[in-house]
Amino acid sequence: MVTKPTDTTWQGLLNDTSWRALSGPPAGSNTARLSQPEIREVRQIVTRLFGPDSRIFIRERTTGEGAGTLHIMVESPRVLPDRLSAQAALIERLQDVFEGRRTRVLLIDRSFTLTEEHKRFRFVAMEY
Repeated sequence: MVTKPTDTTWQGLLNDTSWRALSGPPAGSNTARLSQPEIREVRQIVTRLFGPDSRIFIRERTTGEGAGTLHIMVESPRVLPDRLSAQAALIERLQDVFEGRRTRVLLIDRSFTLTEEHKRFRFVAMEY
């Protein structure tokens, strides 16, 4: 059962254990924006794992000199029996696509309780 985070600010939610980080370069390194082939590859991976009706929200945040972090939220249309294991499988498959980038990944399903910050993220992120 997923518990509601105590700190619902955007930074608090990113520090929440629901978000899992992919390894990436240290803060301050140069990262480029996602290319269309990379976005297509992410879509293919998500479709294979969770079906074609899954939704992908990506927000690229850059800070000074091109450094930045990708925040990715994948929304599964069905309830997953073990969401954290499915999230770990997703991260494992995305590792090659996002090699060299700082990336945060969150997998949600119908049983996941969305906070206002999650809803705001879906609003400001690009959907693919």
